[in-house]
Order: sequence, then C-alpha cells, then structure tokens
Amino acid sequence: MNGMEDLEGGLKRLKLRRVRELLESDAGREGLARFKDPISLVAYLVNEEVAARDATQRDIRLRAAKFPGRKTLDDFDFGAQPAVNEARVRMLASLDFVRSAENVVFLGPSGVGKTHLAVALGYAAVEAGLNVRFTTAQELTDNLYASLADGNLKRELERYGKFDLLIIDELGFLSLDKTASNHFFQVINQAYERQAVIVTSNRPFQEWSGVFHDSVIVTAILDRLLHHAHLFNLKGDSYRLKNHLKRDGKEVTPLA
Repeated sequence: MNGMEDLEGGLKRLKLRRVRELLESDAGREGLARFKDPISLVAYLVNEEVAARDATQRDIRLRAAKFPGRKTLDDFDFGAQPAVNEARVRMLASLDFVRSAENVVFLGPSGVGKTHLAVALGYAAVEAGLNVRFTTAQELTDNLYASLADGNLKRELERYGKFDLLIIDELGFLSLDKTASNHFFQVINQAYERQAVIVTSNRPFQEWSGVFHDSVIVTAILDRLLHHAHLFNLKGDSYRLKNHLKRDGKEVTPLA
C-alpha cells in the first residue's frame, strides 16, 4: 500500500467520513494546503468532523421527531395572535422547561397557531441536541391500542417515555373510550416530573370530560399535567380559513 491508501484505510476504520471527503476533493485539498501549522490543520480537521457528525445526528433526531412540517418561532405571526405573550413563548425556547421536566399546554380553537408553536419549540429542542417525538392524540392512542393487541403495551409506553420532549397534538378532536383514556393517562403519569410534555387542545379544561371516559381520569390527568405547566390560551379565527377567504376575495366574518 502507498501512503494515501494507508491513510484512506485508517480514515475508513475510524469512520472519519468528513475528513475523507476533504481529502478526496480538489477543493478540499486546496483548502487544507493553506495550513502551515500542523496543530491548526489537525484542529480544523477535527472541527469539520465534529460539525459533520453533529449535522448527521441532528438529521436523525429530526426524522425520529416526525414533525408534520418545519415551523419556527420567527415564522409565527405574534401580531395576529395578541392573546399569546411573545416574551413568554420565547423564554420557553431556552428549553429550561424541558430540562426541568415541565409541561406546556396550548388551548384554543382550530387554526390559531397551537401546532405551529408546539412544533417550533420541538425544533428548537432538536437543534439543542434533545430527543423529541411529535404525535397526535389519536395516533398516540391508536399505537397503544395496537401494542396492547400485540402484547407490547409496556414496551411501547417505555418508548414514549424515553424522549426528552413529547408533543401531543389535537387532543379533543375525538373522544377517547375507556381503554384509550387509560392509555393516555399512563403516558402522562409516566412523564410526570420525569419528562417534558407539550399538549395542544381545541377544548378548554372544563370540556375535557367530553374527551375522556370519565371525570375521575380527567382529574388525574390534569393533576399531573398542570402541576408544573406553562399555559397559553390562543384566541381568534382560523388562519387557514382567513387565508382561504382572502384568496376567494370574500370578507372574513368572525366566528361565533
């Protein structure tokens, strides 16, 4: 073997993919040639490899999060949603609530930005190196139903409990039967003071008795969910409806 083959073999063995890319391209080699100090050269190569691995891990976390789309706080129109305190939301982007295993609850009618804010905080957590999972309430309970049938309920619950942040969207669109209500409670119960949870719901708390099987389980869920929680009540009409009516040239009439 010549020296270059030895080097490439060693880089493959050490899985230094980014360093190999730099050495294999003309532009990469030209960039490396500017370094006269070996320490500076090694430091550059190490930093490039670290950055590449960080980017790969970030992409893995993003795929695992299963976000419905890319949303950021900078994309959110706080001016159109005066019921939301922008400073409070941006404070959450520090992610102290995740590290402290606190919860966030966004309440409000459909289309006012609840999911956008939840996903934006989830993206911030992924960027910070945290593990996040986004799911709807229906998907969550459907998955747990399936795992119950397969005899894997405990394992599936444990899987949801391993994320630093669990986002449960669209709670309240469909009512949950006794089994689904119990499963939802188990998710919240195992997260209590151990895992951060974001919940979005189109129903105020006093209407959650129409979502879950009975008032006892509603009380148990709210007791754990709200003990360490940041609450936001969004108001107004659906952004999607407004945009649709504007495109059609129709006047937007506030909903009752």
